[in-house]
Amino acid sequence: MLKKLLQLAVLIFFSAVTTLHAAIDPTLDWYTIESEHLFVHYADGYKARAERALLIAEKAHARHTNDFNWQPLEKTHIVLSDETDFPNGFATPIFFNRTVLFLAPPTSVNTLEDFDDWFTTLITHEYTHIIHLDKSAGAPEYLRGIFGRFFLLFPNAYQPAWITEGLATHKETDLMRGIGRGQSTMFETMMREEVIKGLQPVDHVNLPVATWPAGTTRYLYGSQFMAFIAETRNEEALHNWVQGYSDNLLPFFINTNANQTLGANLTPLWKDYSNWLKEKYDSQIAQITNAGLKQGVQISADAYSTDQVQVLDKDVYFVRNNGYQQASLIKINAAGEYKVLAELNGSANLDVHKKRGILLTQDEFCNRYHVYRDIYRYDEEKKELIRLTKCGRYIFASWHPDGQKIFAANHQSGVMTLHQLNAEGGLQEVLWRGDNDEVLGQIDVSPDGDTLVATMWRHKLGWNIETFDLNTRQWQAITRGTEIESAPQYTPDGNILFGHEKNHAYNLYLYNTQNKSTVQISNVLGSAFQASQGEKDGPIYYAGYTAEGHSIFKLEDPTPITSSIKRANVSSDTTLLSYDYEDGDHAQRDYSPWPSMRPRWWFPFFGFTEQRSPVGISTVGSDALGFHNYSLAGSWDFKLDVFEGSASYAYADRLFLSLARNSSVFLDTNNELAFSTVHNIAGATYAFPFRKILSQHEILAGVFLDQEVAHKAGTVMASIPDFEDHILGLAWLYNSTKNHPLSISRNDGMTLRVVAEDSDTLDADYTGQVYTLDWKQFIRTGKESVLALRFLQGWGTDNPRPFELGGEDVGFSALGVLFGGQSASVFNQRKYPLRGYREGQPQLRGRRSQLLTAEWRFPFQRNERGIMTPPIGLMQWSGSVFVESGAAYQNSPDTYYSSAGFEIVADSNLFYFVPLRFRVGYAHGFDSEIGDDRLYMSLGSAF
Repeated sequence: MLKKLLQLAVLIFFSAVTTLHAAIDPTLDWYTIESEHLFVHYADGYKARAERALLIAEKAHARHTNDFNWQPLEKTHIVLSDETDFPNGFATPIFFNRTVLFLAPPTSVNTLEDFDDWFTTLITHEYTHIIHLDKSAGAPEYLRGIFGRFFLLFPNAYQPAWITEGLATHKETDLMRGIGRGQSTMFETMMREEVIKGLQPVDHVNLPVATWPAGTTRYLYGSQFMAFIAETRNEEALHNWVQGYSDNLLPFFINTNANQTLGANLTPLWKDYSNWLKEKYDSQIAQITNAGLKQGVQISADAYSTDQVQVLDKDVYFVRNNGYQQASLIKINAAGEYKVLAELNGSANLDVHKKRGILLTQDEFCNRYHVYRDIYRYDEEKKELIRLTKCGRYIFASWHPDGQKIFAANHQSGVMTLHQLNAEGGLQEVLWRGDNDEVLGQIDVSPDGDTLVATMWRHKLGWNIETFDLNTRQWQAITRGTEIESAPQYTPDGNILFGHEKNHAYNLYLYNTQNKSTVQISNVLGSAFQASQGEKDGPIYYAGYTAEGHSIFKLEDPTPITSSIKRANVSSDTTLLSYDYEDGDHAQRDYSPWPSMRPRWWFPFFGFTEQRSPVGISTVGSDALGFHNYSLAGSWDFKLDVFEGSASYAYADRLFLSLARNSSVFLDTNNELAFSTVHNIAGATYAFPFRKILSQHEILAGVFLDQEVAHKAGTVMASIPDFEDHILGLAWLYNSTKNHPLSISRNDGMTLRVVAEDSDTLDADYTGQVYTLDWKQFIRTGKESVLALRFLQGWGTDNPRPFELGGEDVGFSALGVLFGGQSASVFNQRKYPLRGYREGQPQLRGRRSQLLTAEWRFPFQRNERGIMTPPIGLMQWSGSVFVESGAAYQNSPDTYYSSAGFEIVADSNLFYFVPLRFRVGYAHGFDSEIGDDRLYMSLGSAF
């Protein structure tokens, strides 16, 4: 078990590294500019954006190094990525300080909408991470001077995410300028609903929870906690808190640090914090309630991330995203019948047309590195979802009333444009091109087809409602003010519904296009963002927010909540306190990976047994763009007099190379050394991925050389013959399974592994070919329960490495995640578990094998609670019952060995960020000769 945990630590580290590198396209031409504290790396065509990033980040560097009293020893690498239309970024101190910024602006109310310059807010947030995570003191700082940037010597990286993300969100927030999530109406809405539902305890917020508010929990509770400390103590108390934790050589003592720097450990602090939140938000609840509530009735069966409603006559369409199932397009007809029309890739934006059907935009792979938003049309008669554009980057789309044209908001290279397309998605004309960082949000075409309404973000003006005359190509402001407007939608009679933030909530407003007046339609306790009306004076359906998340509501009475009419200018504050930047002109050079690829840390390892005494060092490295990744390790065994080591290299997600040399010890009956052998192993794999969001194909071609030679004789003096096991392999992998946030297992799909391997071409001691078919199907049987099926057929010719069945462990390769992709578990895989039978039995060994498994998995309880020290959390319990049967044979199966049993599964979390699945099970093997009653504990799923 200890060996597996050590392997798992390496697995987690390397899998995190590969995840952080996943967004960058190595086929582009990359360049670099440099300043006093920064490198900025960018693709061809993004020089201006790189200059802006350099300027903003230098300002952030000056601010944050002063706040945290810390100067990094080396320059920070900033990577500009335009491989997605999703607004985000990330930062890491691994290898070197590095942040990747996605060049996609927020275009709707999604918690990121409250900014005076989205790029400044993004950089401010990510650069807080850079300085915070890099900071060290005391023993960690001293040891980094010896071992370099060893990944365990960054104390601030090893604490709950609500601390790191909360601090960065707090730093992005500016109360005076009215920007950042920490003061946003969206976060006020979410926390107000948390107070109504009941605030989460700290041992819940510590964990990467899946229950709502899910991934936003760390940002929401974290930023409000930082505001609580700053208000009840001062801003410097936060910096002292960081300073106090920065010298922790043994991580995770967050209570001790809080007690020393804030005067109490986190449990009583959290109680004070909860009281502070209740006092703050109870007044908002009273203010909204006393004004008289006018809110709809929830009609969607689920909440979570369910949103984007459109109404056509009496039919209601929306996107269901409930955390248990794949996002889907839903229809509720006039009779109230609920129907699933199509699975979607995730979130989507909708528009409907009586004759042409449903128009939607959603993410999809453009190529192996880019995920962009494209336009689709759902044909309700044919029950078919048709992709109209590929790599189009269309964030929003709306039908023209004639059904022959589509208007779409496009995002390319940080520039927003408005396109006119034909009904098949072909570009006809670019109607408008933004400048000065304008952001075009959700759009809708008027019933007469003459105008288009949109949310528009403009410099110093923020988010407002504007109309675009499709004949004159001119914009006209409907609202002016710094309060945020969202999701405008024409009503059947040509007026405009939209969401507007005021008095701590988003509510629905109606703009009358004839008399130019605006009235308030709703007054909700949560928020109402986006609405649609199917009939004049008919009910309004809207996407709103409650404590359970986003869901769809029906507001039966669309009349204004007061008789007073408000002018369109709904806010008197009309100017954001934005910064004005003057971009520089730094010398550009071609990107070179070599300066950043040198090893950034090394670490010794050793071991002493009666037969072994290895002493060695290891290191890993990567370049700034994450294209080149390597691992090096070497040791000398002083008892066996042998060098052992490994060298692995991965280029992007394509090429994987590895070399390894290790030894094996064989003992005699007196436990003395009989002899030792040395394994020399080399492998190369090339991957050809074909990806979609809902299904992935991958073709792998590999060659593996394995030579075992006699090394040292002990009590056995006879020569040991050399042995060679070389293979050429070709594999096809397919995966359509889903792993939803609230699932207990993979579900709703299948995986397929088809492998052909040859031992003859490379003249190995094993001979013949091996063909493997491994099929796994996951069928939903309830909200969370799953029926999991498996069929494995292994077929060998001549004399290949034999198949072996038995045991319970699935097995994994830690380094295979980074160096070799899936190849370690794809090629030369001959051992498979058969529960209820011990490993190594001759009856379960042969050149061919079959395995059939049926397993029903069901939930027990979702806990999501933990303890502070040691930092362990229990996320959920589940169970399973199974039957399986297998055979290993030379030509045809003589006997099938069957078993049945049950398992208890605990999904746990270690160190606040490491997910671990523990299985405890009982299996009964039915065969009277070799079957056992076996109790076992293992890591990971059975399959």
